[in-house]
Amino acid sequence: MSKTYNSLIKEKSPYLLQHSTNPVNWEKWSEKILLKAKKEDKLIILSIGYSTCHWCHVMEKESFENIKIAEIMNKYFICIKVDREERPDIDSIYMDAIQSMGIQGGWPLNLFLTPNKKPFYGGTYFNKESWFKILINIIEAYKKHKDKIILSSNNFSKDLNRTHDEKYSTKNKFSISTLINEIKIKFDYKEGGISRSPKFPMPNLWKSLLFYSLENKDKEVYSHVIMTIDKISEGGIYDQIEGGFSRYSVDEKWIIPHFEKMLYDNGQLLDLYADIFKITKNEKYLHIINNTINWLKNNMTDKSGGFYSAIDADSEGEEGKYYIWKYHEIEKILGNLTAKACKIFKITKEGNWNNHNILLRDYKQKINSKKFNKITKKLLLERNKRIKPLIDNKIISSWNAITLIGLLNCYQATNDNKILELATKNAKFIKDKLITKSTINRVYKNKIGGFLDDYAYVIKSFIKYFETTQNFTYLNKARELIEETIKKFYCSKNKLFYYTSNTSEKLISRKIEIFDSVIPSSNSIMYYNLLFLGKIYDDTLYLNIYNNMNFKLEKYLNNYEFMSNWIHVNNLNKSQINEIIVNDPSNKKSIIDKINSKYIPNKILIHNKGNYDLDILNSQKINNKLSISLCRNKVCQLPLKKISELFKTIKYPILG
Repeated sequence: MSKTYNSLIKEKSPYLLQHSTNPVNWEKWSEKILLKAKKEDKLIILSIGYSTCHWCHVMEKESFENIKIAEIMNKYFICIKVDREERPDIDSIYMDAIQSMGIQGGWPLNLFLTPNKKPFYGGTYFNKESWFKILINIIEAYKKHKDKIILSSNNFSKDLNRTHDEKYSTKNKFSISTLINEIKIKFDYKEGGISRSPKFPMPNLWKSLLFYSLENKDKEVYSHVIMTIDKISEGGIYDQIEGGFSRYSVDEKWIIPHFEKMLYDNGQLLDLYADIFKITKNEKYLHIINNTINWLKNNMTDKSGGFYSAIDADSEGEEGKYYIWKYHEIEKILGNLTAKACKIFKITKEGNWNNHNILLRDYKQKINSKKFNKITKKLLLERNKRIKPLIDNKIISSWNAITLIGLLNCYQATNDNKILELATKNAKFIKDKLITKSTINRVYKNKIGGFLDDYAYVIKSFIKYFETTQNFTYLNKARELIEETIKKFYCSKNKLFYYTSNTSEKLISRKIEIFDSVIPSSNSIMYYNLLFLGKIYDDTLYLNIYNNMNFKLEKYLNNYEFMSNWIHVNNLNKSQINEIIVNDPSNKKSIIDKINSKYIPNKILIHNKGNYDLDILNSQKINNKLSISLCRNKVCQLPLKKISELFKTIKYPILG
């Protein structure tokens, strides 16, 4: 019997295509279908998810593939599917709506809207029985109490349009010491991270706290950061045989992952582990970096140079099936290596999850690299025979830029040219394939315009690429893009940037994204970009916008966890940005590489060869001998003749 398809079969999104065979008459979000809802006075079911979401799969099988449920949905509702990764603007607005109803957010996100797109009820995952009852109840309520539903939806929409000052401002004076003391109370001093489960890696939080701890010589915070990244790398959340990190751990010990692997997590974690390796030079972190980059190259890299979005948690309809092991499987595969493997990876006959083993790592168990590689190679060869989880092959601008930043920091930390080759191919792909003139596309080969996070992260990645390679093409492109971002996204009244551009589709709310989550907020990344490009180009406009954002944010900086990147950038600036100018007519890349190999996140690094027109270089003299200038706040010290003198001058404890 041939399959029947709904209208989603015409789409490119893997998530929308997954639902193209449902008996539900799903439609893509579009002006045409929204006008149809108004014309027919039908309620809208808005269902938002993404292709690698486990509970999205479960609800699809239970409810959206059910003929009886589909008939009700098709008869009484306009049913719209949205891929949250393609349309984060829609997702963020309606996620806010759910939370304003007092419901915890997550995916799948299912809402009921009036014909004019206003939400009045919703939730996340519903089992089949609950979903059926909700459908019937809402149909009856709309018949009998339409006025009340309209009133309720209007109230929720008003709440969505309240200003951030109304919602979040505080009269408390910003105090970094108070925020640090508050975050310390939340530390899980036994298992690392924050005391809660599930546990997300939150790499930007630890990146921010790492710099704070070194700048302020706070050993307690530094030790907790190191313990956290060690616990993560020892747990099941890290793929011990192939590399790559899962999205979160279900338990507080990092043992049981939610098995999906997201590009943005891995990009940020590469960045964090590179920082730690710069500081410690511990080979353990180098192994994790190399393993994760190999996983990225082998599984997530398109031939074009772009990186795919995610790998599913499920295979063959079961969460984690691809990754877990029975004890007898290990015995059969490894033979006389079994005993050693069981010690290294904490494998037991009973298992640690549903009679299976999720591989962990015990670094106290010593093993030479040759034997370790033999064990992991055998296990990986066997695992590769299994049916693999689905890969979401969307190539998203902001997530690629996040990963590019991580790769560049890994190259700086390791000086491994293979990493730089991968990063350079991706940087060129972003510049040539995701950007048209000064306009960024959200997704490769898709006409969706970029959002603020796409612009912000691409700009930041190009700043990082310039710092690493001294290729001025990318610095100039970063400036071109920041000009476009100010023009399209900046709100002079609020002194912040809208998430959508002034040419984007008009939704029921135009959101300003402030709070950092698993991914730092787009405004906080712009805060960074404005500071660094403002100093490089001595641009008054950029620095004025930065200062206005800084003044505005004093009202919101009352929670370290959700403002971690804002506080990080603020701390970078307060520590004084080190403007390092290498005056050298030769093209000695090794000088730049040596400086970049040190942990100096509060730096601007320029190799002055005498042929660049930057105000920052005007006072610099070029002759046949190497000299290094160190400037802070437009005050320069006497030129230094050796790199070692520079490292002594920048007095970080880790530079000794």
